[in-house]
Amino acid sequence: MPLHIPAVGRRQFLTQSAAALAGLSILRIGYAAEGDQAVTLALLSDTHVPETPMVEARGVNMTANLQKAVEEINALPTKPAAVLFNGDCAYLKGLPRDYANFAQCVQPLIDTGQELHMTMGNHDNIPAFYGAMASQKPEQPLVESKHVGILETPYANIFLLDSLMTTNVVTGELGAAQLKWLSQALDAHANKPAVIMAHHTLDKSPPQVGKAISGLADTAELLELLHSKPHVKAYVFGHSHVWAHTHEGDLNLINLPACAYVFNEAQPNGWTLARVNEKGIEFELQAHDKSHKKHGQVFTVKWA
Repeated sequence: MPLHIPAVGRRQFLTQSAAALAGLSILRIGYAAEGDQAVTLALLSDTHVPETPMVEARGVNMTANLQKAVEEINALPTKPAAVLFNGDCAYLKGLPRDYANFAQCVQPLIDTGQELHMTMGNHDNIPAFYGAMASQKPEQPLVESKHVGILETPYANIFLLDSLMTTNVVTGELGAAQLKWLSQALDAHANKPAVIMAHHTLDKSPPQVGKAISGLADTAELLELLHSKPHVKAYVFGHSHVWAHTHEGDLNLINLPACAYVFNEAQPNGWTLARVNEKGIEFELQAHDKSHKKHGQVFTVKWA
């Protein structure tokens, strides 16, 4: 569920539409950039922040990892137009104290005027999140029971989807209503390339009795929709704690690294610096371990 946390100077980025003013679900970012300057975004996924900074998992202190990423983002020579958290903000069950800790971790971003946007993953809990940041509840969600959003940049539109089905259940789901909204929203914003962002991985494996779907339960429906819209160029996701760039036909698949811990020790953890320009979008890995061989690796998605 995308949640939009206001920062200093936020009004200059809002569209003057009723939808933007009611629920803060459609925002314009990066229009303050001069000329053809690229729009910079900071992307974080799978922060898994626990209820106290002392809690660790897989030999990693998740609170410290998020704090490190926040410090690096605030130290960038150019402030990003927005900071996006792509799901699993909380550790496992989305406890209220998880979000209290998360809110403290991201406060330095807000203090420096950063625009923050969150989507929810399978370890998140919407009421608990709102309990920590009550003022962020949309007054008029664009999709009932789902919170979606659109970030408009000068070069592309980024669609934030809600793939949370049930807290602490690995399977994700968009649902028919959200897919219908996405189709209509993509048609209404067909003048620019589109990037789709949600927490869950795609899962094309055939169902197996007794085995839960690890990604999106409605992967087939989503892919059918995305392939029918030529201006959709990429699907950006997390969930698997992997840094990778693959393809599904002409669709680019960008797997964001986990900010917290990894499942495979060969994988890097960290965050991603994205640059959107008139030719495409670049994703650059900012590994926590600066000596990791993939630190600084760039994945490029071209519009044409």
